[in-house]
Amino acid sequence: MSSTQSLSLAELTALLQRIFERHGTSPQVARVLADNCARAQRDGSYSHGVFRIPGYLSSLASNWVDGQAVPVVEDVASGFIRVDAAGGFAQPALAAARELLVAKARSAGIAVLAIRNSHHFAALWPDVEPFAEEGLVALSVVNSMTCVVPHGAQKPLFGTNPIAFAA
Repeated sequence: MSSTQSLSLAELTALLQRIFERHGTSPQVARVLADNCARAQRDGSYSHGVFRIPGYLSSLASNWVDGQAVPVVEDVASGFIRVDAAGGFAQPALAAARELLVAKARSAGIAVLAIRNSHHFAALWPDVEPFAEEGLVALSVVNSMTCVVPHGAQKPLFGTNPIAFAA
């Protein structure tokens, strides 16, 4: 007997979606989070795959994040969209704005999306890859809380400040 079991990407995504829903997310939020985590796992980024699930569930249980939040998309200018994630996860905020973002990039030649009031954005490449698949160039940057202690220091000073690029 093997101590591990292999799941297809679709099976893993469905399992993660059920887990998120059982822990208080809406079906829409669960779908987006499950897709992101499953694709990170598939691509070998285990730190952002299944490994992340306990952290997500802890954030939900402590009410640090609202798993039922509905992002509010604001069409600000010809090349600018702002989304209030309403205390929810960042990935559903991006998902809510994706169609408008693509349309603006195609019509204006460039588009910027700013997300506020959000929780953890997770692995970034699964979120920028779909733009490249549509023939666009995408760049995602995220601020970070202070969590990295420099050599010889006693307290955190730097964040991780993730970045992703797709073409």
